[in-house]
Amino acid sequence: MLTTFVQEPITYRVSITEPAAHEYQIEMRVPALPSRQTVDLVFPTWAPGSYMVRDFVRHVFRLEIADGRGRPLPPEAIVRVDKQRWRIATAGRPLRIRYRVFAFEATVRTSFLDDSHAYWNGTSLFFFVDGETRRPCQVVVQGPAGWQVATALPPVARQPGTYAAADFDELADSPFEIGAHHSRAFSVGHTRFELALYGRTNGDPRRLTDILRRVVTATGRIFGGFPFERYVFIVHALPVASGGLEHRASVTMDIAGLSFDDEAGYVRFADLAAHEFFHAWNVKRIHDDQLGPFDYTKESYTRLLWLYEGCTDYLAHVIMLRAGVTRERQFLKMIADDWPKYATRPGRNESSLEDLSFEAWIKQYKPSENFTNRAVSYYEKGFWTALALDLTLRLENGGRHGLPEMMRRLWDRFGARDRPITDPDVRAAASAIAGKKVDRFFDRYVRGKEELPLPALLRRAGLAIEARADWDEADKPAAERDPVRSRRARAWTGLALYSDRTTVRNVIPDSPAWQAGLTFNDEIVAVEGARVTASTFGKRIADHPPGARVRVTFFRRDQLREAALTLGQSPERKLSVTVDPKSTPAAKAIRRGWFGL
Repeated sequence: MLTTFVQEPITYRVSITEPAAHEYQIEMRVPALPSRQTVDLVFPTWAPGSYMVRDFVRHVFRLEIADGRGRPLPPEAIVRVDKQRWRIATAGRPLRIRYRVFAFEATVRTSFLDDSHAYWNGTSLFFFVDGETRRPCQVVVQGPAGWQVATALPPVARQPGTYAAADFDELADSPFEIGAHHSRAFSVGHTRFELALYGRTNGDPRRLTDILRRVVTATGRIFGGFPFERYVFIVHALPVASGGLEHRASVTMDIAGLSFDDEAGYVRFADLAAHEFFHAWNVKRIHDDQLGPFDYTKESYTRLLWLYEGCTDYLAHVIMLRAGVTRERQFLKMIADDWPKYATRPGRNESSLEDLSFEAWIKQYKPSENFTNRAVSYYEKGFWTALALDLTLRLENGGRHGLPEMMRRLWDRFGARDRPITDPDVRAAASAIAGKKVDRFFDRYVRGKEELPLPALLRRAGLAIEARADWDEADKPAAERDPVRSRRARAWTGLALYSDRTTVRNVIPDSPAWQAGLTFNDEIVAVEGARVTASTFGKRIADHPPGARVRVTFFRRDQLREAALTLGQSPERKLSVTVDPKSTPAAKAIRRGWFGL
């Protein structure tokens, strides 16, 4: 007969007694570890899913380390090794650690506490014991009377307010929302989904719940079901949206609560929900060995962030389309509106997608002034590469299978079996879906830096593509044309200013402003002798046609200077993407598979 050994858990008691102080009071109890004379107590430095070192330990105060009976350890028994690690001589005996965490950053990556609600993301609140991250954990919540708890962690039977995690990874990956939030629930098949909605919103909770139901149903069809029995949507309706953060069985989404003035508000909500929910597979379960199990003490570099984020961002739009949240016309309009923005970014082909993924820690989230000129977001480049890959695969197999089927293949062979993926695995999955090797695509557009051939691929899918200068109004009815506005929109400097002041945020390489010597942080005060503000600079430039030589007066480090710009013609383009009525049967088949019709 086999005897199952159950490890004694590490427990955390989180007390919310002074919410106005924005401080959680935490007591951590570490059981006896007889085989260890010393233990390292470590505070995480980053949150999985957000690839930036945040040094959460800066919010830790009043750290007290005692033995299991609460008696303070002598100073010589505690050595602070570095910014986030304490080495404690325990002689194998239990520990009791008390500390406070200041929580006043309302984002999905951190923690927040005030008199209206409490929220935490585990890596910003909990120490772990090095070498014991596989040990079970329990959290005991002591909150104000009347506050309810929303978390994906299961409650412990006959222990009110106590929740169990299989290990520290699950604890860190299970955010808590505590307060008087609005709760709703629904089921898809045998899986229960819960919504915890905090904050003021003019969105209809019934409509939001219906969108979530549609999104999870369409996503579940891609993967053949759900890898969990219960999933929690924590939604914060705040004055300003700040995005979402994925977890294995839950998500936190920060939305602009009063942004549901029109249909676009609901589409934005659906887009965010579809993106974050898709992550329950792509990155939380389909991932390389750098992203699980985690090293919470330093950066975890991977060259596959383009797959985890770019493909997810793109497939969120496909999921919305298949869920009936959007229609084909909206999907094509999204391409028409957003592709020209990407296609004119000066840094889009400076770095490969693999390098953008690897360098996210140091460039994407800590960008220098010239980031726009020498790089681009791996989200954005990954989005358009994912769309191009989807069409490339479908062009090889008659439209039947594409990127959703490639992700399903990675799920079946790796994610569902808890096996990490590699770049060759991704290439092999794509080739299997295409029915032939597609390494050349990856070599050119993922590892390489070639321009994406998206317009050509769209045309092969039976779409009509027409590009015009942004100022060209030929597509408007004659009665709606404004020749004055069209003429004034032609002049271009290549300058980007901050929205609230005339300080230069960027200068596009080789643009008129670049050639005239203007640079970052120059403060423009006049154009041709006329004083300008953030709202009038563009108007004074528009007073002159392309080719005109214009005097721009500016301060550089408090020294008044002047430059002469020879205005160029605006390179901005607007795109029209419509279904070609002359599409071939092959192109129609590709489009049907693409849209899931």
